[in-house]
Amino acid sequence: MNTPAHEHAIHETITIDVFYPDHPPRTESAVFRATKLHWHWLQATCGVCASRERVEIHHRFIEWADSDGVNWDKVKSMHPDFNWTTFHVAADFIDSIYNTEPLCEKHHRGPAPHGKHFTPEPIWNMQKYQRFDFVYAPDEVKS
Repeated sequence: MNTPAHEHAIHETITIDVFYPDHPPRTESAVFRATKLHWHWLQATCGVCASRERVEIHHRFIEWADSDGVNWDKVKSMHPDFNWTTFHVAADFIDSIYNTEPLCEKHHRGPAPHGKHFTPEPIWNMQKYQRFDFVYAPDEVKS
């Protein structure tokens, strides 16, 4: 690998074993449909690269698949800015504008080190804050 000047490479191999609570197949809630429409009206761009291409909606704090394993009292204490008066079922929080962010396909579900679903957050965040002249990953090295 050709490392850019004044940078050094790290290589991590990560294996993650976790359990999801049992859940029925995912269906799109009315809240999520409204949230996607809201982001569409805002002409959402990827929160990393500002692309408007293949923008998807990422669940930031809690994924739908985890909803039956969540302690909602903890969530309420950690997210006091959410309007809890509108909360009746898990989708009211999980699929809300508060718990979502627009990301392009690469930065959402793409492979590590770019996709948020496959990259530890402290490493992934660098893409959002990097200087224009900093090279984040080997696929960005100009030859």
